[in-house]
Amino acid sequence: MTGIISGIKRMEIHDGDGLRTTVFFKGCPLKCLWCHNPESISFEPEVAKFSQKCMSCGLCRGQKSIAEADSCPTGALVAYGKQYSVEAVLDAIMRDCEFFKNSGGGVTLSGGECLAQPRFAIELARQLKERGVSVYVDTCGYVKTDVFDAIIPFTDKFLYDIKAINSEVHKRCTGRDNAVILENLRYLVSKGCKIEIRYPLVVGYNDGESRAIGEFLSLLGGIEKIKVLKYHSFAGSRYEALGMVNTLPKSVTERQDVERAVEILRSYGLCAVNGMDDD
Repeated sequence: MTGIISGIKRMEIHDGDGLRTTVFFKGCPLKCLWCHNPESISFEPEVAKFSQKCMSCGLCRGQKSIAEADSCPTGALVAYGKQYSVEAVLDAIMRDCEFFKNSGGGVTLSGGECLAQPRFAIELARQLKERGVSVYVDTCGYVKTDVFDAIIPFTDKFLYDIKAINSEVHKRCTGRDNAVILENLRYLVSKGCKIEIRYPLVVGYNDGESRAIGEFLSLLGGIEKIKVLKYHSFAGSRYEALGMVNTLPKSVTERQDVERAVEILRSYGLCAVNGMDDD
């Protein structure tokens, strides 16, 4: 069994508790305007060209392919999306076991949307669990409920994105309605899963959703924490390198905007934190 992985990052501190290795799956059903992992949107392997690093050595002969990317001496060509077996991913992960044990960390399956490659994600989570490794699943929630059913036994915590409650706002920002996402969150709560909500705050786009999110989550119950994440546009160079239209909003989200959202969420009795301070 193989999956398409866009990257494996070790020693991550922003993707859950402790030191974690994050496995970025390629492909996502949403098209968020502010996506900071544009290399993970497409389900197909891609090669990005960072022109500012290119020294025109001629080795790639102007071609963008996986082979040329692997041999590029300056890193101007970067391949995103390689076929991995479960065993190959495990081999990359298990070398960090001591770090996981000493820090209370583990592995986070992310993306893109890791559950959009369900069989691979479930099998990887199962084998990690068998080896005593903590597994977190970072998800947008736009997947079939039976996929959640299959991965719940191997998941210690879900990092669950909520971008908006209003369906029209959600569609404008992500290209999809959020009915499935909200229903899946209700389902995970009903199953007693540990859940941390991630709310990416983008001023002028979804900052007006704070009260609706607070009301929804307070009535839902069962949420450990909600982390408000400050929007940034650092991924702009990757959009250009991939030949993609840069959809990153030009708006600026300041610390006080995040603090305001945190205060609103706390007014609903939620454990809300500023993602700028919490990692």
